[in-house]
Amino acid sequence: MFVSSKAFVLHKTKYADSGIVVKFYTEKYGTQTFIVKNAFSNKNRHLLPLLSPLSMVELQFDDRKLNQLMYLKELTCYRQYQNIPYDIIKSSLMMFYGELLYRLLYEYGEDSQLYAFIEQRMCQLDETEHVRPDTHIDFMIQMSRILGFAPVSNFDNDHQIFSIPQSAFVHNWVDEEQNFSPMASKVLFNMINDTMPQPASKAIRNELLQGMLRYFKHHNEHIGKIESVSILADILKE
Repeated sequence: MFVSSKAFVLHKTKYADSGIVVKFYTEKYGTQTFIVKNAFSNKNRHLLPLLSPLSMVELQFDDRKLNQLMYLKELTCYRQYQNIPYDIIKSSLMMFYGELLYRLLYEYGEDSQLYAFIEQRMCQLDETEHVRPDTHIDFMIQMSRILGFAPVSNFDNDHQIFSIPQSAFVHNWVDEEQNFSPMASKVLFNMINDTMPQPASKAIRNELLQGMLRYFKHHNEHIGKIESVSILADILKE
């Protein structure tokens, strides 16, 4: 039976001479992978712009082959970004989100809360006039909550160092691979509790970004090197 679902593009790779294999995160069926036949033909060339990372698309396909490599019946756009493609900060953030989500959702089931969160944040990124330079850190904090490994918010006078292995604030600092610095730990706590009226300095934000990536790697084996991190750190200079 043919079914339809909204989806985000996660990743695409060339397949044979004229096809593309595309991994999507769908609203109704989780992560699914499809072959787009003759993607470079004149007939289907209009589909290529729809296959950029985190494009919002509507899919139609045969649900008898779920979780297998299958062919799409139809692919259309259900929301087109108006500002992200023309704004270097927004497009850099989308590149980072796309890489991160591809690894996090490489094999992930249906989760309506997760899909709604990604959709809401991408629409917000597209529509907002001013992007906070710590928005990517907040994105990762919110993602960790939805995916079930949020940091424990137990910061106090005796627990001021965030521990990656323990997912909580602890008393003793061990090393930079396992812990955030005291300043980064305090900023993380404030961001967890939405009590950070102004973004931290660029140095602290970069430390938090690297620390959160180590934290995500600790909880998900698919997280490898995120190529867009260096671009993001350079672009968000405020």
